Amino acid sequence: MEIVVARSAGFCMGVRRAIDMAREVAQNEGRTVFTHGPLIHNPQELERLRSERIVPLAPGDPVPRAPVIVRAHGIPPGERRQIEAAAERVVDATCPKVSRIQQTIAEYSAKGYAVVICGDADHPEVVGLLGHARGPAYVVGSPAEVDALPDLAEVLLVAQTTQDEGVFEAVRRRILERYPGAEAMSTICSSTHRRQTEARELARDVDAVVVIGGRNSANTRRLYQICRELCPRTYHVETPDELPLEELKRVHRVGVTAGASTPAWIIERVVESLRAAGGE
Repeated sequence: MEIVVARSAGFCMGVRRAIDMAREVAQNEGRTVFTHGPLIHNPQELERLRSERIVPLAPGDPVPRAPVIVRAHGIPPGERRQIEAAAERVVDATCPKVSRIQQTIAEYSAKGYAVVICGDADHPEVVGLLGHARGPAYVVGSPAEVDALPDLAEVLLVAQTTQDEGVFEAVRRRILERYPGAEAMSTICSSTHRRQTEARELARDVDAVVVIGGRNSANTRRLYQICRELCPRTYHVETPDELPLEELKRVHRVGVTAGASTPAWIIERVVESLRAAGGE
């Protein structure tokens, strides 16, 4: 079994930056610090961070009088103000690329544009983006959902940073058909572009693909969907224990990729398990 690991597998810049910031705060404070929701969508890494006294606040938890870290996905301004009123201090680890989209939404909506976000309505990043709109704002996940939007005058289209590029392009075309003159900005981040491009290339060139990452990670699920369309033998695992090793032993080439919230130590363990099962 030959093992081929995608070059961009694992942490993106925004996730790595948020984790580094959280660790620095915890080390400097010498006490437990908190994150506004899970810092990343990977349960194994969250447990590891908890052991370093970095603890996520669950929905409904009171904000402690302690340092609170805003995660890479960002949050709505109203939530930010609530945290600032209760926490000892707030450390903003919002991904800079997400921050730029937030600013764009605020600027365009202040000029009277209706905002349309191509993404997952319940994803934390999208919830945060919606909070920066000062007027009408909508979330769509397909061209059909564009057809369900009301008549709008001036429209701004942006994308969740981890959105599937194919989906966004289909939505963009339909937006421009329905709202000629709309501002359509592809705000999918370059890391997502590289990861998805590599996933497609990998899936076309191997007999099976292993996609590593949390099941609550939207970008990991998208990688799985992309690979599954091109390579039916695609498996989504969180840990090495979930690998279908007996099936994988029967294939010649196995591709490995991972979501933006998947730490290197989990990727390494998965690859080690594949090698132990007969990989190269």
